[in-house]
Amino acid sequence: MGPAPRGGYAETVNSTGNQMNQEYGASFRILVDTQDWDKTLGINNPGQSGDPASPHYRDLFPIWAKDDYFPVYFSSEKVQSVTEERTVLEP
Repeated sequence: MGPAPRGGYAETVNSTGNQMNQEYGASFRILVDTQDWDKTLGINNPGQSGDPASPHYRDLFPIWAKDDYFPVYFSSEKVQSVTEERTVLEP
């Protein structure tokens, strides 16, 4: 992943620090529409998985680097429409 150019300084929204070795900054961002929860947008860097072998390990990094977002769904219908995998845990 990276490096990704990031502009600004300490007071800039979504700033990151230390030039090419970004040691701090917003890794998670969310925009919530409380009138329509399914219009919520979010981003989590670098991805949704902690497994380097997963396709979702670093897939969000380019989106994050461009200050872009993906939809975050709340309704069952919307969640099921984008579900890739389901895990059921039973005792």
